[in-house]
Parts: sequence; C-alpha cells; structure tokens
Amino acid sequence: MISRRPAIVSEDWFRISNYTGTVQSIVNRLFVHSPGARLTFCRPGLRYGPSPARPESIDRRSWLDRLISRCLMYREKRQYTGVNGCEWLTKLEQNKKTLTDLTPTQLDANRAALVQQMRQTLSANSRLDEALAHSVIAVEKTRHLIPRPNQYQAARAMLSGHFVEMATGEGKTLSIALAAGAAALSGTPVHVLTANDYLAARDSAFLKPVYQFLGLQVSSVESSQSPDERRKAYAADIVYATAKQVAFDWLNDAVRIGAATDSLTARLSVLIRTEPTSPCEPMLRGLCLAIIDEADSLLVDEARIPLVLAQAQSDDASEDAEAVIALGLAEQLSADIDYQFQTTAQRVQLTDTGRARLAEISQKIAHVWQSSRYREERVKQALIALHRFERDRDYIVREGRLELMDAHTGRAMPDRRLPHGLHKLLELKEKCSPSQQHETIATVPFQQFFNRYLGLTGISGTLHEVASEINHVYNRHVVTVPSHRPCQRKELRATVFLDRSSQLQAMVKDVRRRQAIGQPVLICTRSVEQSLGVSAMLTALKLPHQVLNAYQDAEEAAIVANAGQTGQVTVATNMAGRGTDIPLGATLAGLGGLHVISLAFNDARRLDRQLAGRSARQGEPGSFQPLPSLDDPFLNDAMPAVIQHYARFCVKHGWHAGANLSIRWAQWRTERQHRKERLVLFRSREKLERHLAFGGTTVSPP
Repeated sequence: MISRRPAIVSEDWFRISNYTGTVQSIVNRLFVHSPGARLTFCRPGLRYGPSPARPESIDRRSWLDRLISRCLMYREKRQYTGVNGCEWLTKLEQNKKTLTDLTPTQLDANRAALVQQMRQTLSANSRLDEALAHSVIAVEKTRHLIPRPNQYQAARAMLSGHFVEMATGEGKTLSIALAAGAAALSGTPVHVLTANDYLAARDSAFLKPVYQFLGLQVSSVESSQSPDERRKAYAADIVYATAKQVAFDWLNDAVRIGAATDSLTARLSVLIRTEPTSPCEPMLRGLCLAIIDEADSLLVDEARIPLVLAQAQSDDASEDAEAVIALGLAEQLSADIDYQFQTTAQRVQLTDTGRARLAEISQKIAHVWQSSRYREERVKQALIALHRFERDRDYIVREGRLELMDAHTGRAMPDRRLPHGLHKLLELKEKCSPSQQHETIATVPFQQFFNRYLGLTGISGTLHEVASEINHVYNRHVVTVPSHRPCQRKELRATVFLDRSSQLQAMVKDVRRRQAIGQPVLICTRSVEQSLGVSAMLTALKLPHQVLNAYQDAEEAAIVANAGQTGQVTVATNMAGRGTDIPLGATLAGLGGLHVISLAFNDARRLDRQLAGRSARQGEPGSFQPLPSLDDPFLNDAMPAVIQHYARFCVKHGWHAGANLSIRWAQWRTERQHRKERLVLFRSREKLERHLAFGGTTVSPP
C-alpha cells in the first residue's frame, strides 16, 4: 500500500531541506563564480511554449544563503564601480572599433551572424559584449549620441541580471536602450516598463530609429488602445508599456486561457503560427524579460497595492440608494462627539453617543438599515469618504469624472477604483457621473507578478535605500555606477516653518530674488491642492509662472521643456520628480543653474532625492532646498503629538536643525511602516504557497 504525502510537512523537514539546498547553492556559486540569479534569455517556442513565464514557486532561500550571496557579490561589483581595469569594458571598446571600421553591408552581415549564434545557444551571456557593441553603434549612427562609460556599465550590469542605481541626469533612458537592444538580438521579447503612458510613448518614439537600425521592431502599449491593437503591439521585439497595463493583460490571458499555454498542443502550435491576431490566442508573448525604469517606484512603492482584474456588471439601483442613505446619515453626525478618526490610518470609530444617534435617525429606514452592524459599517465608509479623502489631494474631478491620484508620482489614475463601495461614495460626494460597477475576477500582488518574469532587471536613481528589500523579495542585487562628472549640486540647509503662511512668504521672497537675476526655479508640491494654492499666491503677486499637475498632464512635455529657461518659475507636483529631464538654458550655468524648492513632506527620503535630482544634471550647477511646514497634513499623520510639540519648540527658538531632525525621524518611521507592510504581504503569500504546495495543490496566477 502506497502512503500519501501529508498535506503539511513539518517545519523540521523544511529546515533540513532548506539548509541542504543552501549548502549546495553555495558550493555551486563558489565554483562557477556567480553571485546570484542571472538573466534568462528565452523566446516563445517549442521549449518554453507560446507564453514563457516563471512557474509560481516558493522562495526557500534562508538568511545564510542571502548573506553568502551578498558577500560573493562584492567581487563582481568592482567591474561596475570604476572604468579602469574592466576586462569586459576593454573588450567592448575593441568590438566597437572593429564594427566601426566595417561597411554598412559588412555590419549587417556581422549582426545577422551574431543573431544566429545568440538564438542557437542556450545562453547569450558569451555574446553579450558583442551585442552591446552593436547597440552602441546603432545609437551613434541614428541619434548621433556617444554613450558614456558609465552608461556602458549600467547596460552591462542590467544584462548580468542586476538592478542599477544611476544618478539622475546620467542617461538612464539610453542605458535601458543599450541593454534592451542587446537582449532583443537574442530573440527574447523585452518589456521596458515605465511609470505612465506618456513616458512609454515618448521613449519608444525617440528610440525607434535605434532599434530599426538593429533590425528590431519596437512599439508602445497604452491603456487607450483596443485589445487587438495591444495584441499587435506585444508582437514587437521590444515593447514599452506601464507595469499595470502589462499585468492586467497578463491576468486577462491567465483567466481566458489558463494553463492551456503549457500544453503540448500549444507548444506545437508555435511552429505553424504566423501572427498573434486571433482573439483566442494569448495577448502577451509571455513574461520573458522586463527592464524596469524607475524600479524603486514600481517594485517598492507600488508593492502594497494589489492589481485587481474586474469586469463590468449591470448597475444595481439598490446599491446607489444605499450609498445615498449612508452619506445622508454620516452628514448628520458630529465630529469628536459621534465619531473619532485614528491619526495614522484611514479608520473611524463610532462613540456610544454616535451609535445611539445613528440608531435614532435610522428608525424610519426599513430593511438592512435596522441591522446595527450593517448601518455602522456603511456609515463609517461614508465618514471616510466625507472627511478623509480630499479633492485635489487624493483625487481630481475632470470632465465630470472622478480620477484617483497616485500619492508618489502626482499623476491621475483614471482606471483605478477604490474597493468596497468607497469609490461610489466619493462620486456621490462630488456629484460626478457614476462609473460602471465592476466585479473582481482575479487579483495578483505586484511582487508576485514581477517574480513571474524569467528575466528581471531595472534602473533608478534611488535604489540604495531599498537594496536589501529588493534582494530579499526579488533575489536581485543593486549595483551603483559612478557619475560621468562630479555632482555640483548645492543642497542648502532646510528651513522649517510653523505654518503654511510663513512658508509661502519665504518661498516668494526666494523666488523674487532668483527670478530677478534670471535663474529658473522649480517649486515642488505634494498634492494638486498645494500646487494650485502656490499658483494662486504667485498670480496674486503678479509673478509669471507655469503649473504642472494632474490637470496639465497633456501639456507635460512642453512645460518640462520650458522649465529650465531664463527666469522661468514652475510649480509642479511629484510629476516632475521621475522620468523628466529639464534641459538647462544656455548661459544659465553662471547663474547657479536650476534651483529646486520642496514645500512638501514626502513618505521616503528617496522621493526627496528624486526631486533634488531635477537640478545639477550631468555635472551642471544647481541647488536644492527643502522648506517644510509643520502644519502639513501628511506630516501631522506621520508625526506623533509629542514629536510635533518638540519640533514646534525648536522652530520657535530658531533651532531648525532639531526640527528637521524630527521630520527626518517621522520620514524614517513612515518608511519603516511601509516596508513592514510589504514584507508581511510577501511572507503571507509565501506561507500560503508553501502550504498549498506541500498539500499537492497548484496555485494559479490569478
């Protein structure tokens, strides 16, 4: 009689197998001199199927395995931290010189032979230097740009499977292009994931001649495209898109087709397929390789938000009526008497007086409203919608529609909805056109989605602070490449103010002084509301300026292009912090370059570094100064009352360093809380997968 495996294996067995695997992996790494996971170069075909993706697996790396991996990584980091003594850099220069001496016909023949060799071998690592040289030649021939050594290093590090921290203004877009072009020559479908549709369309259009020179097709995927248009776009060798759009399309494929792509029939069908035009076929060609621009924003900041695939459903009049009733009841309750809000969370608590008041005013409402638990939960939601969500801070209203705001980027998210009826309550509050109701079909955390890629790499200007988290969750190391020129940015000492009025007065005084000499100024705010308030004050004082927030996203390119000109003043949200390059006008270097003023409290130090990085790019002069205010609502939510009193005491006595230290502590506290939430989400998912796997059950992606 054959005994069955128990549903849940004991923890002792798991520890033994874990450390056995750890010792084996350490021995392997010592012999092959490999510090961690490498990129997998693959393409849809008979071996990987029509939609290659990494199977859902359990991360069984112990703390010892991660420690040894980090120690071994130091050997490899040396070749990315300097330009002297790099064997691969010397080889790249030799390959580039050889290719430069070839005629166009000979260059095409050499590239065709390289492509054939890369697509016949199981690993393309041995040909990466030559492929990277072809990408460099393509950039020089088409865009007339000469890549710098640190851009070589960034591209080579990404092709080796590492994440790269590269200072803002050092050419991350071009580094991604070099890596994407070299990887795509192997036949691997490459997804370049960006933060928004604007950046995806901009970069794909700018780099299209480069990829065409290499014989590659490039496209961009936007949310406004139809499914057929997106299916054709995904057929290109290199696809620029947002991570959300790719994840949603992948979930759609998983729901419609499921595991059919792993069947033998599906693998054999690859041999006779021409173009993926049939609606029955997967929209994506798998999750082969992702190169993530602004990697910390997508891998870390967005990790706490699950991706939810929903389908439209018929409107229910009863739900609309219940939402109206809930808002009406909530408006009749008094703050601090009937309900109280928790300071650091979107939670509300009804008092005994509030419960009695609610029961009294709902006596004449029949059906479910006679249930105390139901009416209290619905009224709590309505109170949150009324008092904790603010227009032009958490959402905007445009053309009669409510659009949520991304707190980290300052951009509008038309396709995102709040769960549990909260979105409908906000629409009723603002008297907006009600959006169609949706039913959840599938959901996946960002962490799980990115781990499904067979190859994962990325780049950003701020990865150092989250390097350990990226290694723990995604099994990738962070490499820092040096700047091409020394940074000349002047970071002025932060001045803390008690209230917003004194903050704005100091800001106006600084703007007047700098505008008088012709120096451009960028004023960074946290919310649309704050940007509109600053703009109103500048208008009242007759100071010419331009505004960049979620309402002006269509004019973003023109506003950014003009922000570095003589005497220009630009008021912007965090939209100006990522993916934007503000060119400095001629003769402005002698005036100090672009000056950046930050008026907002950000959740992470990384966001402050992103804003500071708008100035002093590529060795140019520039300056940055924070001007925080202690009555900032985001700061008040993050700072306990005792620390607030201490910070105010410091400001009143002129000790701005002490007040700024309190703000940094609140920032660190918020970062720590968010990091814990992300790790709890990751570990809970990991634990669930482990138990289901031990029980013999396969977990589907959705």
